[in-house]
Amino acid sequence: MNTFPRLVIKRRRFLAATLVGVAPLGLAACGRFGGRRSAGSSGSASSGSQGWPRTVKTDDGDLSLSAQPQRIVSTSVTLTGSLLAVGAPVVASAATGPNNEGLTDGTGFFVQWADVAKKQKVEKLYEIKSADITKVAGYEPDLIVVAKSGGDSAADQVEQLRDIAPVLMIDYTGHSWQDITRTIGQVTGHEQQADTVIADYDSRLTQAKGEITVPDGTTSALIVFGDGTGAAALTQESPQVQVLTSLGFAMADIPEEVKGDTSMGPRQDIIKLSNENVQTGLPGDNWVVVAADRATRDAIANEPTFSTAAPVTRGRVAYTPASTFRLDYYSALILLDSLKESYKKG
Repeated sequence: MNTFPRLVIKRRRFLAATLVGVAPLGLAACGRFGGRRSAGSSGSASSGSQGWPRTVKTDDGDLSLSAQPQRIVSTSVTLTGSLLAVGAPVVASAATGPNNEGLTDGTGFFVQWADVAKKQKVEKLYEIKSADITKVAGYEPDLIVVAKSGGDSAADQVEQLRDIAPVLMIDYTGHSWQDITRTIGQVTGHEQQADTVIADYDSRLTQAKGEITVPDGTTSALIVFGDGTGAAALTQESPQVQVLTSLGFAMADIPEEVKGDTSMGPRQDIIKLSNENVQTGLPGDNWVVVAADRATRDAIANEPTFSTAAPVTRGRVAYTPASTFRLDYYSALILLDSLKESYKKG
């Protein structure tokens, strides 16, 4: 599916592609610069992580690069945060709709890394619904990063992109943000920076465990569709649920009877729920509503689809900021802080 369900109704024009997720790294390719390749969460540099040329072993093959990338163009606003987190030399990035409450800045970059992009002088490539191969080529990149799926995917233009530079294609629907960060670190030669940010997150996660009280019973995590069509249940493969699990939350199983809607394409990280299936598909004693702004909170409180559910009537609902819609190093820390506040001891 090429359009995102909107997270809020009027104020946001952000079409959120595939709801959340960072995932198993998918295909990478090198067009005229090499054969078809992939990059995945299990990547490792077979030629020695300190030298070039290098070949990164991935979930779906090998990606060979003759030299360390110096000019990276990201066609995925979702993946740009992970590139910036490891200090990769991003010169331009795709953007989404600007000035979405708590989600994007005036350029259309995600707020969690917008300041980093500004300091690095990352330019706006284009908005994700208006992909432009000519603009990509104009930056003379030596690596192009593409999302395999989602509303910010340029996968349908990958063959043209391969004629410009090597392409790293990432499918972010089933692996952690850490996996993607590691692979990006290997492909860009910024392995140490990737290790550093992951270690920093791990340290803060350990600290958070000692500062929260995990709620009794099971928990369901969800994202509310702002267009009134229901919600998405986040599965065990979603990065947000992986964070909750690592903190000790017992996640509720999603019933088989609500699965099967494939209108958003094949996904590992979410199950799309119609209004009729919301409460059945979210059976947890507690709800964690991800990427919630004011409109989302209003929907939970006032729309019968949500307001009559047991977690709502019993006051067992927590909300995370809109910036946790996509997880990278920056937004993962925001998610931790939000959960610490909602479930702090005492």
